[in-house]
Amino acid sequence: MTEEGTDPHSPASSPGAPSPETQQPREPNPPLNGIWTLERQSLLDALLKRDPTIGGLYELAVDGMDPARWSMPRLVTVAHCVREICGALPHILGIGGLPPRSDTSAAGHEISRVWDLYGDQLGRPAVAAAIADDAAEPEQPKALVTRNVPSALVAAAAAYVVADVEGSRNARKVRGALVTGAVNETHPNIATFARTQEFFMGYVHLDRPVRSLPPHSAARAHFERVETVLRARVEQFFKSLAAVEAILAVANRKKGES
Repeated sequence: MTEEGTDPHSPASSPGAPSPETQQPREPNPPLNGIWTLERQSLLDALLKRDPTIGGLYELAVDGMDPARWSMPRLVTVAHCVREICGALPHILGIGGLPPRSDTSAAGHEISRVWDLYGDQLGRPAVAAAIADDAAEPEQPKALVTRNVPSALVAAAAAYVVADVEGSRNARKVRGALVTGAVNETHPNIATFARTQEFFMGYVHLDRPVRSLPPHSAARAHFERVETVLRARVEQFFKSLAAVEAILAVANRKKGES
């Protein structure tokens, strides 16, 4: 449930710090029913304590998983929430060694800019993209056409490839941090969780080929896997926080006695 004046799709707070307390007072927790169990309310409380935006997205996701109202719009909403939570939570929890977020949009814009700059030599992009070897079988990939390419375009294309590869690598590191609590790309559970993320990502963009609504049981299995990971990370964070606070309390007590 979203408070008045709050954008459910707004980005989460800056990494490592709770969201500013600018939101309206929250309504009481959702009542216990078939979808809202004690475990889910406990996880919601923990997420809200760390970051109200992430907690609010989790609340929307749980509401969207109600089997009595299962529909494609609800699945799309859940998928968006899962994507944002999984991408932001490792940063919000301050897990060490996380890479910065990568973005290929700037590199893509640079390719377009350079192509326009050499448009007289290269021709229109749509025409160049459609060129194929007429002798090739229809199911075969388009043949490469040899042409002189400006070095500036090669450099722009290379920068895009670098950004894309870096983005994929960084996404794997963030996934590993979410699953294991540390930057890790090799733990066997990471590959399992990747399949869950891929399931939800398949329903994030409506401009992709239309997919049929999966059985609720299939989506529930993936969603519960997400919840298991979230619960582990949040509990680990608060246990670590409690340990640090205990150490500081002892240190402060000794300082006062000296």
